[in-house]
This record gives sequence, C-alpha cells and structure tokens, in this order.
Amino acid sequence: MQKNTTAFFEKVTEQCPQTEILTQPEERLIYSHGCYPREYKWMLQGTYPYLTDGVLRPADTEEISRILKLAVQCHIGVIPYGGGSGIVGGTIPYDGQIMIDTKRIRHFSINPVNATAVGGCGLSGAEFENMLNERGYTCGQYPQSFQSACLGGMAATRAVGTFSTKYGKMDDMVTSLEVVLPDGDILSTHKAPKRSTGPELNQLFLGSEGVYGIVTSVEMRIFPVAEKRIFKAYTFATTEEGLDSIRRFVQKGLHPAVVRLYDEVEAQGKISQYGLEKGFALLILVFEGIDEMTELEERLTDEICRAGGGRPKTSQIAEDWFATRFSTKKMLDYDAVKGGTADAIEVAAPWDSIAAVWKEMRSALAPYCEVIDCHFSHVYHTGASVYVIFHAKTNGDDKAGEQRYLDCLRIALETSLKYGGNVSHHHGVGTAKAEFLPLEHGAAGVKVMKAIKDALDPDGILNKGVLGL
Repeated sequence: MQKNTTAFFEKVTEQCPQTEILTQPEERLIYSHGCYPREYKWMLQGTYPYLTDGVLRPADTEEISRILKLAVQCHIGVIPYGGGSGIVGGTIPYDGQIMIDTKRIRHFSINPVNATAVGGCGLSGAEFENMLNERGYTCGQYPQSFQSACLGGMAATRAVGTFSTKYGKMDDMVTSLEVVLPDGDILSTHKAPKRSTGPELNQLFLGSEGVYGIVTSVEMRIFPVAEKRIFKAYTFATTEEGLDSIRRFVQKGLHPAVVRLYDEVEAQGKISQYGLEKGFALLILVFEGIDEMTELEERLTDEICRAGGGRPKTSQIAEDWFATRFSTKKMLDYDAVKGGTADAIEVAAPWDSIAAVWKEMRSALAPYCEVIDCHFSHVYHTGASVYVIFHAKTNGDDKAGEQRYLDCLRIALETSLKYGGNVSHHHGVGTAKAEFLPLEHGAAGVKVMKAIKDALDPDGILNKGVLGL
C-alpha cells in the first residue's frame, strides 16, 4: 500500500461527496488489470501480483480535479481507468496506485449545425454510436473493442476503428477536448476548426495515454448515417498485388470505409470456406455514404482492383466479416491455455516498406508460434498498417507462456523497426512497449516527451511508467 492512502481516502470522502470508494479485495482485483496478455498469465499463475489500493468512481470532471489536487498533496499515484480494454499494460498498479474509474462521466450532446457531438469520457464507443444513430448520425469509430472501450481511453490512445479509411482515426475525428491536468487544473481546448496559435493542444493529449492528464470530455465530428452500403471482395494471386491495388486507389483519392487485405496464409480459412483460389490473398472492401457517391467510388475502385489482378468474388464474404468483426475469441483461447499466449501486434510503415515489414515480422516470429495471422486494415496516402497476430504455445506452465509472450513481442517490434515500421499503429504503448520508444523517436524525441511530463506532472502522480515516463 502507498503511504498516506488512508488519509487520502478521508480527504476524498470529505471533499468529493459524490465519489464512490471501492476497497473490497474483489473490487480491487477487477480494476487491477486490463486485457494485456501478461495480465492473463499472471491471473493463471496464482496470487495476482499488482493490486490497486482502492478505486475511486467520481461523478464529474470537477471531482476528478479535486481528486488530483489531493493526490498531489498526499503524494498518491493514480491511474485513469475506462473500459479496461487496453492490451499494452497501461493500467497496471505496480505500486498500488489508486484507480480512477471514469465511467460515471456520461454526458452527451449534439450540435447538428457544426456536425459535432460531445460525449463524456465514460461512454463506451457503442453507447456513443447508438446515441448518434438514434438521431440519424454516426461518428464512424468502430474498433474491435467497440462494446467496452470508452471515449476517454480511445482518445488517450489515438484509437482506430475498422472504418478508418473513410472516417479517419480518433486523432482525425476529435475537434476539442476537456482534460484534467495532473495538478487538478481543467483545460478545455478551443472549438475552432483550425488554429494558428501555437502547437495543437488536442494532439498533445491524444495519444498521451493518461500521462499528461485525464481526458474527461470529447467533442467529435459526426456524419449522417450512410444512405447506402456496398460490400465487395476480391482475391489476388499475391499479397503484394493486393497492396499495390490498394495504394493506387487510395492515392487517387478513393476511400472505401473498410479496406482489409488478408495475406495468403491468414486468407486460407476463408479461401477454403468459400471455395476460392488456393494460395491467394483476399481483399474485403466496404463502401458507404451518399447513394450516388458510394456507387461511383465502388465502380472506380473496382476498375483499379481488376486492373491490378483482383478477381471479384461474392459480396457474402464481406457481409460475413461484417457480422463477426468484433470477435477476439481466438486470441483469448490461446491466452487461457497453460503455457499459451497470443497478441495482435499492429505497426505502420510507408508504402515502400510495408511489404518488407510484413514478410520479415512473419518470418522472424514463425519459429516461436503455432499460428501467425497477418492482415492490412488501415491504409493512408503514404503507407499502411499491418496486424501480425501471433498464437504461441509452450510445453511449460504459465510463467513459460509469459516468457514466450515477451520473446515474441521483442522479436516483432525489433523486426518492425529494422525494416521501416514503427512500434504501434493504434493500440498504444502502455508499459509493454515503453522500452522500444527510443528506437522509434530517438533520444531527442524521448527528451521532448519527458520534458512535457516533468513540466505538467513533476511529482509523477499520473500513470507512472506508461510511455516510459
């Protein structure tokens, strides 16, 4: 337990009367982990090693502000906690830090004139989207953690959803933020659509993973619910042919909502299921928007895919993917096996490097894994991201499984960096990948990040260790 925890809770009770305080062992355990693969292994090894001293559930931004001021006074470390869907060890209370559960902050409003909506940090992506849909709008943010990930956490990690090629990422969608700084001050960024008034403060906190402040409110761009949705699927003789076709249509300004290319190995299951050409890669596309524009975009993209060797297939393939797109069962099955582990390593690279990053990561991991799945699902004018999903088993216990995870993570990230990729595309860094950041940002980049942390949080109150800070 941290020093002064009891005194801290007494002050919170006095000054934050609406804040709920949870201290029962089972409550503390629930909040002491997210979905990081090592956390699964720790649960299976026996007594869980890192328990929070307690959980605070504040009612609003003002209470979070008072809590952080008290944390500074009492020298208490705290960690913001939303849906707990993070898989990079970003919410582990290594030193018993107090968890601040943000899910009670659930306000919602919509501005149809500006085409924006504001959501409290505790709303899940699904809740926010459902509220928009009821009013005829969408924000287009559908990550695989859609049902549990909260707005605050998605902003703090620069999260990305499967429809990103059309609607963008959280760092494209967010127009303003409310953030409680480590000293308790509340920052509200301006809602103007463009500024030339110094560095963009929204971007400072987007991706900061809670080390610079706690995001409590998010304003996002919204769009009318699509009039039309078109599903398409193509096979390509090689993954490289599929990548080249994607690059060509994206660089011409065509942006299907979903672009998802499975390499020849991961595609095998669907190839067999639908009776397609063996050994081919598989591309799934989903178009949506205004009726006529959607049809035009689909037609022009189809021409480019066919010219690049794409063979059109039944739309049922894409429709079936759409129906099951939120499932993570395969990874969880491996994590649950004694000595087993799995993770989705998502990295990004420029177009001239992405094929090498994919090939070399797959090759480097192969000796350590039972199954490796690879697909490309977020694409840009200058490059793309690739998922390299490893599933590994050992003949040992769960400590052996944990070590296998660490070995695979290191091999994957070092290989990505060697061939032109980065450390993370959208899952974030947490504590799992922190040691690799200097290899991406260099000493000068880490120096800048640390200087900002020291200026905003000199006592190291917030999310100690995340991003290596």
